[in-house]
Amino acid sequence: MSEELKPNEQEQKAPSKEEVVAFLREQIEVKSVQLELQELNTKLATYRADELKALSFIAQLTNPQPPASAQPHVITQEDLDNNPEIAEQGFKVGDEVMVEKQEPSKPRGLKKDK
Repeated sequence: MSEELKPNEQEQKAPSKEEVVAFLREQIEVKSVQLELQELNTKLATYRADELKALSFIAQLTNPQPPASAQPHVITQEDLDNNPEIAEQGFKVGDEVMVEKQEPSKPRGLKKDK
């Protein structure tokens, strides 16, 4: 029976100082590599976000969208008579342009004294 106890005693024996230090050094190396990987992933994500922002900006420049409140308007002779700068810009009767829709102003009423 004493032979059976010896393997158990060896299994329960505390690791030596050198084994603990070796294990911790290995963990430090693993964590250092994990940290480096995380830093690279962060940089990559930042660069991808910058790239998407630049692509979005380029798309807006090359394909501008009219404002949501814009509506089509066909230029009339009256428009040209009232706004000569439109003719100076090269527009003529029948051209279609996008104009900003203007909300009618609400009349301001008098305030009641309380």
